[in-house]
Amino acid sequence: MPNKRVLVVDEESAFTRLLQDDLEQRAISVACVYSPGDEKGAMAFAPTAVVIDKEILANTSASLIQSFGNISHKLPLVLMTGADAKLTQDASDPVQAANAQIVATIAKPFEPNVLAELIDEYAEVSQQTILESEYISALIASNRLLDNLVVEFQSKHALTDGRVVGYEALSRLKTRRAISPATIFSGATDINLEIAATLNVVDQVMKLAGLLKGRGKGVPVSFNCSAILLTRSDFVDALCSRLQRHGNLSRSVVMEITEENRVANIRVVAEICHILSRYGLKVSIDDYGTGHSNIDRIAAISFTELKLDKEIFWAFCDDLLPITIIESIIDFCHMRGATMVVEGIETPFHLEKARLLGADQGQGYYWGHAIPPQYLVRDWCGSPV
Repeated sequence: MPNKRVLVVDEESAFTRLLQDDLEQRAISVACVYSPGDEKGAMAFAPTAVVIDKEILANTSASLIQSFGNISHKLPLVLMTGADAKLTQDASDPVQAANAQIVATIAKPFEPNVLAELIDEYAEVSQQTILESEYISALIASNRLLDNLVVEFQSKHALTDGRVVGYEALSRLKTRRAISPATIFSGATDINLEIAATLNVVDQVMKLAGLLKGRGKGVPVSFNCSAILLTRSDFVDALCSRLQRHGNLSRSVVMEITEENRVANIRVVAEICHILSRYGLKVSIDDYGTGHSNIDRIAAISFTELKLDKEIFWAFCDDLLPITIIESIIDFCHMRGATMVVEGIETPFHLEKARLLGADQGQGYYWGHAIPPQYLVRDWCGSPV
């Protein structure tokens, strides 16, 4: 679909995270460059406009901007933090060499709508389709995928009173926050990269679970795991080793088995889940209602939590799915002694509908977006993993 793509070159901060999220909600695709090694990803993104910090442009990023010099039209460029006379008067400056044109200067911090209006005015609508997988491939080729992955945590709430009853770790690309983990870890991504990334998330989950428990605020913390990883002995051995080392976190860590296109032997997965449960790991079935293997999964795997996919829940909210179907799922879940979690609760109406179903817990933007762990525990950066 034709769209506008904005490349932001700046230091990583809460401001740039907010900027990415806001512009994406306005249907403006955003990629960021935080490190010199991210140029290949930037080129694969093929921006139609560039927003760059003035000091970074002057000191470190001339080569990045010059890499856009072969583009047939002048890229509109917005300078952040103010104008620099040399950048507009010196014909040899990096902007001139890059076939770019300064169209505005804005002082940070600014409201995202200010930048959105500039992009709307100056950036061309691209007819070129850029697949998210192409961006991922560029990061992998430049060995920058793992360095660009960060972990954020979304709260889980009791539907009865709204109290926090857990957190879910979510992998994000800090340079392109809009790309989902399902795209990052697809069949095109090397399995060893996925193993390394997932184990990194596990480490962050155990760290948060331990810190919360030490402060008397212990709640379960979960991580996502593709079923295919559970058929890999190297991953399972590494996970068992971590669980054994952190035996004090028994029942505090939850593994959410995600739905995906890669088919794994469900009997093997069920057996591994049983082994992991001996180490105190709780098992959740994620994305229930999507894909083709959910019936097999809930029949074979001993789970303690079932998560109803948001699209299924929204279909019920829109009267496209009868309540009896979802009630039967919840009854089955409760019969197994498991907790039922509804995903995609974003409005008071959604909350009312989830309560009507008789589900136990909920997740969604109604309670806020996922946040970095340092906002949950103040001394996160000073604590060992």
